Amino acid sequence: MTGTKPITTSVKHRDGVAVLAVGGEIDMFTAPQFEKAIDDVLADDPPTLVIDLTEVTLLASVGLRLLATANERFVLATAKRSVESGGFAVVAGGPETCRPIELTDLNEVFDLYLSLNDALEAVRSKHRLRQPPG
Repeated sequence: MTGTKPITTSVKHRDGVAVLAVGGEIDMFTAPQFEKAIDDVLADDPPTLVIDLTEVTLLASVGLRLLATANERFVLATAKRSVESGGFAVVAGGPETCRPIELTDLNEVFDLYLSLNDALEAVRSKHRLRQPPG
């Protein structure tokens, strides 16, 4: 049976990028915990957000919905402020996470990377490109 164990979540800030790392199975039983972790990180109003699903072993449809909603909330929040943003990205390194995202075309909605290093490099580059010349 899935969802018997809670997921793990942690937030680290790496050079202005909030990284929400998640591990375990994201399904209807663990979705409230995933949603709370997203709420908590968005409450800090980060200029750039990466959700790292590298340690996720199952990404059910409810998890996909939460990713889409998180992206939408992030985009709306950053549109309301004048601070530069590096954007929203998701790291999905394995077929358990990457395949559902691609099958639902969510990779067309937000940036998808296979590794955290690739995501961090990309969002930092976007952030630098948007800053006015000094």
